[in-house]
Amino acid sequence: MLRKISAATALMALVSATSLQAAEAKQCISSETAESLITYILPAALGAVRNKCSASLPSGSLLLKSDSVQMERYKADSQQAWPKASTAIRLLVGQDLPENMDINALRPFVDAMIPTMLAQEIKSKDCPTIDKVYGLLAPLPTANLAGLTVMLAQLGSNKDSEGKKDPFNICKAPIG
Repeated sequence: MLRKISAATALMALVSATSLQAAEAKQCISSETAESLITYILPAALGAVRNKCSASLPSGSLLLKSDSVQMERYKADSQQAWPKASTAIRLLVGQDLPENMDINALRPFVDAMIPTMLAQEIKSKDCPTIDKVYGLLAPLPTANLAGLTVMLAQLGSNKDSEGKKDPFNICKAPIG
């Protein structure tokens, strides 16, 4: 996980922190590309959170509703985000990817990897907070949620309290 920014941003920190955590960035990724990656992984990430938290939350919790309007919006936006998200994935795996390999071949691997990684990061005690944050974010368009997540990841990466390298490096926004 990048860093725990605060309890109120637990969901966003989990999503940004687990984005291809095993990969080490060779170069920075633009905020726009990072936002596309967040948008793409959001449904799979929330599915992992839902699975991990199903025993810790009441059955009526918004997070546990896989067919909510909010989740359907995230799924639709996720599919549209793939072309730009694949750019981020290509940058993350960098030299480890054969030059002529079709990035679409990695899509099932990315889709399967995210829930596994998230399941390891989530603690049952965090589920009520994640559920609350999820509910608070429901009115936001997916683009706003992705932008907020990237901004929080950038803020979190400015603090090197644990001496850990970020899973990916988001380019700093130009000043001016």
